[in-house]
Amino acid sequence: NTSYLYGHACHTLDQVISYFGRPDDIHYEVRQLLGKNRMNDYFDLDLFYGRLKVSVKSSYFRLKERPSFVVYGENGVFVKETKDRQEEHLKAFHMPDNPDFGIDLPQHYGTLTYIDQNGDYHEEKVISEVGDYSRVYEELYESIINGKDKIVKDEETILQIEMLETGIQQIQKG
Repeated sequence: NTSYLYGHACHTLDQVISYFGRPDDIHYEVRQLLGKNRMNDYFDLDLFYGRLKVSVKSSYFRLKERPSFVVYGENGVFVKETKDRQEEHLKAFHMPDNPDFGIDLPQHYGTLTYIDQNGDYHEEKVISEVGDYSRVYEELYESIINGKDKIVKDEETILQIEMLETGIQQIQKG
């Protein structure tokens, strides 16, 4: 048995925790649609921060990728359909020393749609931030060798593990 929750939620939870910290409350829905005693293959975690709700969800059975990010606000929405391209580039042996490594092309940009203060409708592309996985490893090296502060705090890692474990326990109770 493997865990779809552990394998797929961990990366997004890491991002959510780094942006928002410890949630006020969490609603877990973790399922074994393949049947009892099989891996969990669906999850929908809702993390609440005051009025803000952050959802982390995925399914083993989806035919089409979900958008990477959907952010709803009072006046509009931001949708980023595609994932960070670093993993795609690494799988194609396009390495981090290439100057365009991980850089999104215009078709990968997110779309911001909103109504301005005059009631006018706007839809515009937002250029993606350039990620760099290697910074995590460089920061880890600096922490271990030179005693610098960790980029990912122990408390954040422990919180993520607690969230994943609670999700697993929830399915075992059901």
